[in-house]
Amino acid sequence: MKNVFERYMTMIYALKEQIGNPHLFCGRKKEMQLLMNWIAWIPKELAKSRALLARRKSGKTAILQRIFNILWNEKGTVVPFYYEIKESNIWVRDFALDYYSAFLTQYFSFMSQTPLNSNQPLDIAELKELAKNIDNKIVKDIDRVMLQDEKGRLDLLIDYAFGAPERFALTFNKFFLVMIDEMQYMTKYLFRDESFTVLLHNLPGRFHRLSESKIAPMLVSGSYVGWMVEMISDLFPGGRLRRTDISPKLAPEEGLSAVYRYSEYTGWQVTQESAVTINELTQSDPYFINCLFKSDFSEKDLSTPDGVIQTLNYEVKTETSETRQTWTEYIDSTLSTVNEKNAKRILLFLSKERHRECTRKEINDYLKLNMDDPTLEKKLEALIRGDLIGRGSTDYRYKGIPDDILDKIFRQKYQDEIDQEIPNFNTEMTTQIHELGLKYQSLQGKYNELKGRLPEFIVFREFNRIIRQKAMLNDLKNRVRQFPQDEKLEKILSEFSKKEFQNVWMNYWFYISGIFRIELDVFIEGWDEKNYWAIVFEMKNREKKSPSLNDCESYLSKIEAIKKALKENTGKLIDLCAIYLSVNGFEPDVEKWLHKNEILTADMTFSSL
Repeated sequence: MKNVFERYMTMIYALKEQIGNPHLFCGRKKEMQLLMNWIAWIPKELAKSRALLARRKSGKTAILQRIFNILWNEKGTVVPFYYEIKESNIWVRDFALDYYSAFLTQYFSFMSQTPLNSNQPLDIAELKELAKNIDNKIVKDIDRVMLQDEKGRLDLLIDYAFGAPERFALTFNKFFLVMIDEMQYMTKYLFRDESFTVLLHNLPGRFHRLSESKIAPMLVSGSYVGWMVEMISDLFPGGRLRRTDISPKLAPEEGLSAVYRYSEYTGWQVTQESAVTINELTQSDPYFINCLFKSDFSEKDLSTPDGVIQTLNYEVKTETSETRQTWTEYIDSTLSTVNEKNAKRILLFLSKERHRECTRKEINDYLKLNMDDPTLEKKLEALIRGDLIGRGSTDYRYKGIPDDILDKIFRQKYQDEIDQEIPNFNTEMTTQIHELGLKYQSLQGKYNELKGRLPEFIVFREFNRIIRQKAMLNDLKNRVRQFPQDEKLEKILSEFSKKEFQNVWMNYWFYISGIFRIELDVFIEGWDEKNYWAIVFEMKNREKKSPSLNDCESYLSKIEAIKKALKENTGKLIDLCAIYLSVNGFEPDVEKWLHKNEILTADMTFSSL
């Protein structure tokens, strides 16, 4: 067990995240800010339950698990509970007990600040023994749940298990966030009997009232959007779950950051040319970026555009590749319900025309389907439910999924069967790259444009290198902008050029107990027995603007709050270096103000990729 200081300062991943190395969590700044702002409403009893919707491999689980770990580390007023619905048959009695055990396990973990063991819930008997040393009210709650099980009162057992977070919120005067991952599977895999003959397809409706709780609101997710929308409409009417769509794609600059981060952690080298090629061909999709870097292609080379194309071609065409297997499973599960040539033709047509909407009449006429409108509508709705196509601006219009790689997989599977034509993806991707202007000069311009929008990653990567090499910032003075002679700033530079650092964090959530949480763009920390030191970066990189005085005053307030919190929570001598990095430089009076307040300034010359 880490000591109190280490627990406070270093992010503990109490729940092991499926993404693997925590630093591979890329981007999602917009989505995380939206959800963290929403979570801040929970103690005010203003948060309305939400549903995160996106197709598979879009990052929903990563977001939910990261939120759990942020709230766990804060040990604040909101207690997180995360539960994943598995894609396998289960007796609802076992499910209810597992749900309840998982809740108690995570609650005890949060209260004791003891990380979870393999994400698995403890046995109910073990939980009862632990509860005896915590609070007798919990022992009574466990006894009440187990009584329903012993008496065979299945419905009461379900209600008691599902209602635990809200019940604990009322009993212990706390707030809970209930996160249920892949909720749509509750309609398909849970059975009333042990022999799996009576399907409880309406089971999510047992959360109907609980979804309206303001002391234990829900954040649920689903990977089959059409399926989830149908479930929400049937079982959570009246807008009880607010729909929140998550794009599988990152912002372009976040995608480029993801490329470099995967390069760093997998050891596969990229160049500026190949990095932009990967980002363009994957459309900044972190899952496809991950698949490229982990591809089994024996001739994999991600250091050249052509090598990237060859690797992606392998992933699309090879049946055993992760990319192909994942989406084949997705496609086949839907087409099995409408398994005929016309469904495949519709899919190929809408994928080809994926950048616009098509009416039912246009689809019918172009493909010469000769279907009556209700029959075609039913077929299209089945494809929507399986997330292979999308609904347009009206119920009469439809659109293909705007995903180039998914389009290639569709065509690899069906184009020969439908059109008697074998696609040549090598040629297509090479042409695509040339059309994007992938000559070095044009690529360099695009690279510089994206690089200017991700200074956080540039600084993160540089400090990560310094930490790995156990180096010091001997050249810190050459990395920051010049300033008039100032003894205090000179002292800061001198002291920090001799320090070693243990951790570097990007988009780091820092909790100031009893007040608020703040997000730090880049946070670098180090310590010894008596001292703690850190560099806190603030970044200005949007809208081609330099920071205003209000921006700087806000940053100074943030620094002062951090200093105070660190001193109170570590008991060490605190030494903080504040650096404001602005891609577009500074107005002279603003930079003068920053220097006066002992804040160093930097621009993109601080480091280069």
